[in-house]
Amino acid sequence: MPESGGRVRVGLDDFSQKILGPADGLKLPEVGKTYFQDHIFMSQIRQGHKAPFLAPVDGTIEAVNPKVRQKPGLVHDDPYGEGWLFLVNPSNLQRNMANLLSGEANAAWIDQESHRLLGLMDTAISVTLPDGGAIVDDVYGHYPDLGWRPLVQDFFLPILTRSWQRRGRAALSAEPRGTSVVDQEALKREVFRVLNRTSEDQEFRRTLMDLQTEALDAYKLSPEAITAILSGDLPWLNEHIGDLTQKQLMFVRSCLLPA
Repeated sequence: MPESGGRVRVGLDDFSQKILGPADGLKLPEVGKTYFQDHIFMSQIRQGHKAPFLAPVDGTIEAVNPKVRQKPGLVHDDPYGEGWLFLVNPSNLQRNMANLLSGEANAAWIDQESHRLLGLMDTAISVTLPDGGAIVDDVYGHYPDLGWRPLVQDFFLPILTRSWQRRGRAALSAEPRGTSVVDQEALKREVFRVLNRTSEDQEFRRTLMDLQTEALDAYKLSPEAITAILSGDLPWLNEHIGDLTQKQLMFVRSCLLPA
């Protein structure tokens, strides 16, 4: 929400809160930090699970709502009021707004996502709501069999990886014909390099725990691998990378802990 003085008030929307339910904790950015649209800048934590969110605008954090630090559930209970998150001094607002939905376009998008969620519930757990049925509040809390990971992957991570996918396509177009940006064996080596470094380099570990994805720019990782590392997606890592050592598991497991 644009405010007087050129600032922007930022929060999470009601639809995200209906899916994830009330938070046990929030990983919030520090005042003075600068973020860019589509960069990870915060996460919501519930029962040891983490859901990352993207910054909606370029700008510098000027204030963080102290009430949500003390009572994270406010984000769920009153997302457009007392549960706001930050005041941001935007640096590129006009261009950023062109990439965001508002008004009727936003309402249409929410309606589309709601029907997609209802379809997932019907397919995954055979829950069918009558025609005109609305999304219940706290979908994960009412239907934990849906799983946190599928909900986050289906409704948040595709958006999360949008900029990484664009970066990957750009890199692919620059590669000589007949080669690939990241082959499977190279991907395994890069993931192992990252995980090993998290146990040896505390500053690097802290940077990733703060969801500063720029720290991974030096590694040849697929968007899916980046997502798995930052969200602690152990099943994906085991399936695509292989069994991890206890040392490598330390960071993955810490991603799922509110602390």
